[in-house]
Amino acid sequence: MDKKDLKGYQWAKEVVEGKFTANKWVKLECKRYIDRLEGKVDIPCFFDFEEAETIYKLLSLMNYATGFFANQPILDHVAGFQMMIWENIFCWFYKELDENGMRKRMIEEVYLEIGRKSAKSFICAVTEILIMLRSPQFAQHATAGKTRDISALVRDAIVEIIKASPLISKHFKVTRDKIECKLNNSTTKHLSGEANNINGLLLSSFIVDEVANQEDGSIIGALKLSQMSTKDRLSIYISTQYDLEFNAFNELIEYHKNILKGVDDDVINTFGLLFELDEGDDFNNEENWIKASPLQMSMENGIKFLRQEYKKGLSIPSAMKEFRIKILNERLSGVLENGYIAFEAWKKCKVNKIDLQGKEVVVGVDLSITTDLTAVSIMYKENGKYYLISHGFLPSDTLGERREKIDYRSLEGKGYCTITPGAIVNYSVVEDRIRNIENKYKCKIKCIVSDPFNAMQMMESLSNDYDVIMLKQTYSNLSPALKQFRDDVYLGKVVYEYNKLLDWCMSNTTTIKGRTTDDILLAKENKNKTRIDLVVASVFCYTQLYLQDNTVNLNEVTEDYLKMMGW
Repeated sequence: MDKKDLKGYQWAKEVVEGKFTANKWVKLECKRYIDRLEGKVDIPCFFDFEEAETIYKLLSLMNYATGFFANQPILDHVAGFQMMIWENIFCWFYKELDENGMRKRMIEEVYLEIGRKSAKSFICAVTEILIMLRSPQFAQHATAGKTRDISALVRDAIVEIIKASPLISKHFKVTRDKIECKLNNSTTKHLSGEANNINGLLLSSFIVDEVANQEDGSIIGALKLSQMSTKDRLSIYISTQYDLEFNAFNELIEYHKNILKGVDDDVINTFGLLFELDEGDDFNNEENWIKASPLQMSMENGIKFLRQEYKKGLSIPSAMKEFRIKILNERLSGVLENGYIAFEAWKKCKVNKIDLQGKEVVVGVDLSITTDLTAVSIMYKENGKYYLISHGFLPSDTLGERREKIDYRSLEGKGYCTITPGAIVNYSVVEDRIRNIENKYKCKIKCIVSDPFNAMQMMESLSNDYDVIMLKQTYSNLSPALKQFRDDVYLGKVVYEYNKLLDWCMSNTTTIKGRTTDDILLAKENKNKTRIDLVVASVFCYTQLYLQDNTVNLNEVTEDYLKMMGW
């Protein structure tokens, strides 16, 4: 066998030469594969053509279980991109043997983003069967998902292919708990976050399906932990997009995109095909659909199906959103029905670092007690632009019962928030942080702005040393600034220091309108599972920089507030 015989390699050449329409990420991965095979890059690995022959032989012995090609050999009808996946997973090896004299595969992590109805379960099932057939003795493997139903889909697909393939079925034993390969006593279990059966395993490989449906990385973390004592490990992540801006899949995708861009070009142990639209692509143009759904758009029935789904979306907005997210893999979680700022526009405003030295800043504070976040934002204006830094606080005792499924410990480790001891937010920690702003950032606090709710005692303390403004969240107080802040974001006049927690808050932020006016106030998409507090604190800052004369006397507002509360 030579490279000209590799179906995946030939498909990659078609992509790079423009004969098969693909996005820039797929093109980059294809070029990487071609360059390696053709010896244009120097890596400590080689492509094993004998192993490739073995993989091709096994695929000729495995049959489709369902569909147009039921009971026919997989090799006869396999798509080029599918073969490219398997060629890369199974055929690249390090030149040097490990300390035990064993060959080690080059690829350790695989990322596959592809639209719905693109044979994801089939790809997972075939991959898992190949893994088991090429395993060392007694190796443990797993397929996993957030729910039992998701993990069962892959398990059922594996069983169906085994049953449809008499030439290999005799080598497998299927029980309720696992699938065993008799040739090497390797096993595969299907696991789920619901069943809580992931911990305590020793896995050589795992496949996680529908990763974008996981709000955090807890399932992946448990699976990775199970590989700590495994030398030749493989992790495969596969998913369509979901209506969740912050999910376990998107971070993996961004990591691999950086590798493809050359940010981490020394990393050679990853492989990924990310089928999605290019930035700026018109989703209404069906010529772009193949970038996200290469399998469906290669078949007449598939094209017909996508056209039907698109047509349905023209009449039903929710169906169009589903089409764009699940089939075209667009990230639209920031496009809420009453969304405040389109999330894609917001992300364009981020920078890695903002220097506050020598600046006169406004501090915005949004205080909470338990479930909401406490937020402190810092903002200054210079040359017509607004520069923003934001930070969150929450109590440690609520972490286990919070419904938003955010990994706050990880966010704290990255400096995006502070977790205070106890069941409620420790306001003294918040106050200390505010009082340390000038010393830490070498700036000058012009004023501090806060809602009177929960803030009276701390703000009165701060008012001894700073100008403090109590700003009730009313339409008249906030609506003009909210509208202008939104406009300034779209105009590129807002710059914020990247904070994942701030991004998440913005993705959750919606608006409500006054009953008789077009005035707006901020609201959250889901009161139980989302938070917007870092955005609120940021808007507080903006009110004083945008509306310089919109200051409020602390004593007057305090008196009004006490009357309102009946005190």
